[in-house]
Amino acid sequence: MNRLILLGNGFDLSHGMKTTYNDFILDYMIKCLTEALEKKSYIDEAFKIETGTYIYTFPNSRWESMASLITELYHTHGLKALFHQENFYFGSHGIRNIFKINSKLPFIQHLLENCSCNNWVDIENEYYEKLKSILVNKSSEQKIAKIKELNESLKWLIEKLEVYLSRINHESIGAYDGIVNAPIDKDDFVDQDLYLNQYLQLEAIHILNFNYTSTIEKYIGDIGILDSNIDLNYIHGKLNDINNPIIFGFGDELDVEYTKLEMDKTIGMLDYIKSFGYFKTSNYYNLIRFIDSQNYQVYVIGHSCGLSDRTMLNMIFEHKNCRSIKIFYHQNNTGNNYRALTQEISRHFKDKEKMRRKIVSFNKSLPMPQANN
Repeated sequence: MNRLILLGNGFDLSHGMKTTYNDFILDYMIKCLTEALEKKSYIDEAFKIETGTYIYTFPNSRWESMASLITELYHTHGLKALFHQENFYFGSHGIRNIFKINSKLPFIQHLLENCSCNNWVDIENEYYEKLKSILVNKSSEQKIAKIKELNESLKWLIEKLEVYLSRINHESIGAYDGIVNAPIDKDDFVDQDLYLNQYLQLEAIHILNFNYTSTIEKYIGDIGILDSNIDLNYIHGKLNDINNPIIFGFGDELDVEYTKLEMDKTIGMLDYIKSFGYFKTSNYYNLIRFIDSQNYQVYVIGHSCGLSDRTMLNMIFEHKNCRSIKIFYHQNNTGNNYRALTQEISRHFKDKEKMRRKIVSFNKSLPMPQANN
């Protein structure tokens, strides 16, 4: 029996790494506004920011820095307030918005305006929704211009995201050593038949890393399994690796609207559909070879199993060799996300009976280790 580990952003988050899209967007705005405050203006490919005549000084009675002001604004009003409000109010405390922000890339502004403590921005899904909207009631010339603008926004964002993620460090969590190479548990399988002995022996591990970061590499080096072969597959690319560039975009070719995109002849329409990015390397072929080779169990560790990877996840979950799907859920003081993950996984199954046979029950599943535990 082989093991296929789906490693998502929740794995990095469990190490205390600020790797959500919201973390990235917030960090970007703090950098831009701090520079605008210091130099009276800031300009890049996405924004031109100018300050008013009144300049803040830090520390003051409430904030130690521009970073603390913007962070509180993010938690109370959302970043949308920066674009549309003349004053910010924090309880009885008010402060004037001295920033005049002119957007050059409307899609980036759209992401920022939807970024708040209560709203997690999913950039890939937002991109797909914008892409579909371009198809509606627009001339060929308008579609060409809109798609070019949208794709330029995503290209710029990928470059900025890579720089941001490259700055983040992490600490190891010892408990993950025992998860990656844990023995096969016969209770994770419905089919306890003549081939049970095969299930009990772990033969090969394929780590399908959806993250761009290399957090997992520390554990592979520490485990040092002698009787198993561990392959690490950076399926969406790796930071600062020209031979394995970042793949970013949308990956649900099963969506009913996707056919309309394929049938449209506008140049650039499919530039950031993930399937076409997979042709840049042999990573996808390596995944196919692994799942075709023999029976396997899937470990879901920190992956949301959202629709932006639906094409691939459908292939993995409904494959005849997939015998079990074990969820490592996020647990906190208010509950866990096991149920939510099962609902997300169900969206990748056409055959719901297969789904119910494969997903390991909650009482046999485990919480993800956390850096702060």
